[in-house]
Amino acid sequence: MDEDIALNMETLPTGPLPATEQPDGRVVGPGVPDSTEAEKRQKREMVFKRHYCKSHLERKLDEKLKSLCKGDKLCAMVNDMVNDPLVASIQNYANVVSIQRLGYNDHGPVHARIVAINSLHILELLHQGGVPPSIVNEEVATMEDAQVAVFMGAFLHDLGMAVTRDDHERHSMQMAGHILDRHLSKIYDDEGQLWMIKCVINEIIIGHMGNYRVHSVEAGSVMIGDGADCTKGRAQIPALLSKHAMLGDIHRFSASAINEVKITKGQRKPVRIEVYMTSSAGLFQVEEVLMGKAKVSPIMNFLEIAAYLDGKERLYLQ
Repeated sequence: MDEDIALNMETLPTGPLPATEQPDGRVVGPGVPDSTEAEKRQKREMVFKRHYCKSHLERKLDEKLKSLCKGDKLCAMVNDMVNDPLVASIQNYANVVSIQRLGYNDHGPVHARIVAINSLHILELLHQGGVPPSIVNEEVATMEDAQVAVFMGAFLHDLGMAVTRDDHERHSMQMAGHILDRHLSKIYDDEGQLWMIKCVINEIIIGHMGNYRVHSVEAGSVMIGDGADCTKGRAQIPALLSKHAMLGDIHRFSASAINEVKITKGQRKPVRIEVYMTSSAGLFQVEEVLMGKAKVSPIMNFLEIAAYLDGKERLYLQ
């Protein structure tokens, strides 16, 4: 997997992110004056401009996704989805709610692309390591069908953030229904097969937070692919926008401490995830987010997870 996309967002001009820990354990930013009108306009443009054109990173990630396609079905889905204006509009608004309203990290089009790349990479590493997708093992579909399901589930998993953070996976599943029917019907003539793939995608979406128990390798791949998008790039715009304590602060400050995440073939297991951080604040992303998902993931037994801080290795799964 390309390390220059290694799950780093576009660089934005930003200084250090001072923070203080409150008696109740919350991490909040310093007290500062309200933004000026000029600052507010500039900040709004950072989010809203993506309604009208793709960023350089989105285009780069589109090319990376296309390079992963090895069959006609997956290629058709990737091309359709990355150029669907309705999907882009929902993802952009989900980002507005996530970043501006709640103070959470990126949940928009860049995050969707990175999670799709992560998840397809994990699915392939599992397959190479002797762990086939569930629908392949059950002899009801092909590897490419599993890739289609993983890509679609990963790409649409956070649409529900446009509604609310709470139970957003269920909102995502409901919102994705029309989109799935429209796109899947282009590559699946058999209605039964279409609905089978749709069921797998729904399982992926509903299970990505770990709040609903799921059982397929496909769903597990996206759970971990989602948790692995936790670098400082994902928090840069939220860090610039938010000057006051907000709901998603701990996610923002902890991600700001992580420089890089690598997903590679494991030493003893099929998949290894390495997280490189600059301070212990990043441990929240590893221990609460990534490990929280890994512990309930169907693929937990096939993962190695390690964190690196000050040159020292912390092993969580081995």
